Amino acid sequence: MSYRKFDEEFKRNAVKLVESGQTSAQVARDLGLHVNQVYEWCKRFRTEPSTHGNAAHNQDEVTQLRKELERTKMELDILKKAVGIFSRPEVPRRP
Repeated sequence: MSYRKFDEEFKRNAVKLVESGQTSAQVARDLGLHVNQVYEWCKRFRTEPSTHGNAAHNQDEVTQLRKELERTKMELDILKKAVGIFSRPEVPRRP
């Protein structure tokens, strides 16, 4: 059984592909490697393997979700005020 040897530049380039947003599994398939090898290289070069896209994309999603949460909170406050207004007992009007 022969093992393939990869130079450090190849390994770092594989890690960069993971950092760019590709999943470790996709990088492994594209390079003809086992996914565990890519994970090991990511750990070795102090990079977390990404299975859900890159950090910038995740941060954009967090920002979007925070904006949506804020908008939803405002809508809820408006609905609470409307319920309060329409729940008041009606005061009889004088003729």
